[in-house]
Amino acid sequence: MKSELEDRLNRTGRYGLDDPMRDELGELSLVDNHPADVASELFERQKDLGLVRLAEQRLDEVNGALKAIDDGRYGICQNCGKTIGQERMEANPLATLCIDCRERQEDLRYDLVRPVEESFLMPYWGRSNRDNSDVVEFDGEDSWQAVARYNQRAGYDRDYEVPLDREDMDDNEGIVDPIDRISNEQYRAQRP
Repeated sequence: MKSELEDRLNRTGRYGLDDPMRDELGELSLVDNHPADVASELFERQKDLGLVRLAEQRLDEVNGALKAIDDGRYGICQNCGKTIGQERMEANPLATLCIDCRERQEDLRYDLVRPVEESFLMPYWGRSNRDNSDVVEFDGEDSWQAVARYNQRAGYDRDYEVPLDREDMDDNEGIVDPIDRISNEQYRAQRP
């Protein structure tokens, strides 16, 4: 497997990444080309880059397995130290974790593979939320609420995907000042 991966990387010239892109296109310079003019070639280049990374990652896994064999650690889970099951090793000879540890890792991994920008963008109006300041204006949350109200249907509660519960929103829809939340009934009830 190791020699096959190394041969594939060498034979393909690292999937064509050893050659400059301008040679592939036959252009003297890419400066005068709009990115859309070379979009298909750029897509192929990015795909080749992904294939190279995958092959290099697999090669690292093979080298790690060979080193584990030399050290006498092959077939032993790196996390818990238990023996990895025979069925798992037959299905994936490069496995370094038992099935239980791997499943726990996959559960934790979702947050690790998501772009860091997503934590900043949630909630959608997070960048332009000015509810904690004295500014009274149409902010990002109000914008989101206005778009969410578009095309609502009577009797259907899920016209749009709500990222958070309504209680999680910073303010109530249509209310600008906290005093606006006081209803006439509340006002009458507090009078002597």
